[in-house]
Amino acid sequence: MKKIVLIFVAVMMMAFSSVCMADDGGDLNKDQKVAETFISGITTEKVPYDKLGANIDNGLKKNFDAKAYDALKNEIQTKFGDLKESKFYSFERHNNQDKVTYLTSFSQENVVAIVFIFDKNNKLVEFGLLPIQQNQQAQESAQQIS
Repeated sequence: MKKIVLIFVAVMMMAFSSVCMADDGGDLNKDQKVAETFISGITTEKVPYDKLGANIDNGLKKNFDAKAYDALKNEIQTKFGDLKESKFYSFERHNNQDKVTYLTSFSQENVVAIVFIFDKNNKLVEFGLLPIQQNQQAQESAQQIS
């Protein structure tokens, strides 16, 4: 009987502590909103730089101004084509910085990872686009399965 009570108390303590320690996801939600605005901005004409710039760290703004933003949009259109799909992939927290990754698909590039780095104030400090090349064997296997 004592074992059952001890187990019950231990389980209840762990459940209570996990509820108390759980993050509300607010940082993730803020980071995702900025990332999705960024993706919309670089793939459509509907997001002005001023709206995007409000969520960019001053250090990044020095190198990524309105002119660089327009150049990036043109480069993406030329290299990748039109956006077909965008999906949230992962969220990681490292020493006061958040890393948010989206996997996207374009008309000329099947898979592109877009990685965003945010500071502790949810300001975008860095980003990168990484085309992920699938090898021929993996593509053939995927086609045989579908």
